[in-house]
Amino acid sequence: MKLLPLLLPLSLPLAGGAEAGSGTKDLTEAIDLAETCESCLAKGGGWCTSEQRCVEDDTAHCDVESLIGLAGYTNDCETDEEGQKPKVRAWIDKGVLVSYNFENGTCCQGVGVVHRAYHVLEEYTLLLRDGSKEEVKTERWNKRKPAKKADENSEYHNIEFRYFKAQELTVLSGVRPGDIVQAHFAVKQKGGSDDALVKSRRVEEAVVINTTVSDIAVNFTSDFVVSILPRDFIVDLTNETLAP
Repeated sequence: MKLLPLLLPLSLPLAGGAEAGSGTKDLTEAIDLAETCESCLAKGGGWCTSEQRCVEDDTAHCDVESLIGLAGYTNDCETDEEGQKPKVRAWIDKGVLVSYNFENGTCCQGVGVVHRAYHVLEEYTLLLRDGSKEEVKTERWNKRKPAKKADENSEYHNIEFRYFKAQELTVLSGVRPGDIVQAHFAVKQKGGSDDALVKSRRVEEAVVINTTVSDIAVNFTSDFVVSILPRDFIVDLTNETLAP
């Protein structure tokens, strides 16, 4: 028997995050699901050409030179030359799990999920840890002297994020939000601990909602049950079939 939907932590937001019965539309959800410039603008968002994705129609979320929308340099989707090209699945994209070398040259590697993907520039930022939107920063920034109290606000705008090139990243799993996958579901065990997840023998089709280093949130298409599952519950064939 399949478990009831699991509660998702803040790091794995569910689609449809508006409060039940509020009658309000979750604009963030609609924007996240927009796949083209036209559908993005129709939902009230802005199309960021440098990232080829829908964001809030505000220059705080995308440079004005790259933003198509009321707040951008134009609201004409036909000016997006990159968006007119045939769509090819990017090997590295938002939500993909990668490893990387530390900037200080230490022996070990870091592991993170791609947070921002600038496909035109071929640059990527990574989340520093699960459960946080904090991104990996440069070694120089990490070793800076603490700012004075009066300068803390201005220091925020000078943050030095580490922008990775594709050759600096090794893809561990290409599964990303929006992918349709085959997934094992968690089953109840008689006399077992409520916290222990037991993998089902069979798999079912599911849509990926979000990814972290350790888990993947999916929505099973057969009954729309949403679960957060360990990565080994997902049948991941991306590295075998989609490598460049």
